[in-house]
Amino acid sequence: MRGWRGNWAAMNKMDKALSLLGLARRAGKLEAGFDAVKEAARAGRAALLLAAADISPKTWKNLQYEADRAGCQAVRLEADMETLGRACKVRAGVLAVTDQGFAGAVVKEWNTRYPMKEENSV
Repeated sequence: MRGWRGNWAAMNKMDKALSLLGLARRAGKLEAGFDAVKEAARAGRAALLLAAADISPKTWKNLQYEADRAGCQAVRLEADMETLGRACKVRAGVLAVTDQGFAGAVVKEWNTRYPMKEENSV
């Protein structure tokens, strides 16, 4: 019984972080797909760039380049594209959060559940 409660608490934290991404999408503060993310970053609207764990190394490298160019943070999450898709109702492995408040909340929640691989920070 003890193990179940531990897993439930961990699952609850993950759900909270993913629900923030879903909320950001419903608020219009989330861009999905590499082209939309690139456009948001180049326009200076992106506060945080997120990548699923299972995107290709080439896509990750291109995302890092866009983050460097835009002066924002790119983070590779421990969640896969399917998990992100269920949370955000989008089918994409690359996301951009365009609101500073949502970006900070997402980073905080993911850091409490999963260690983020901060490959690029400003």
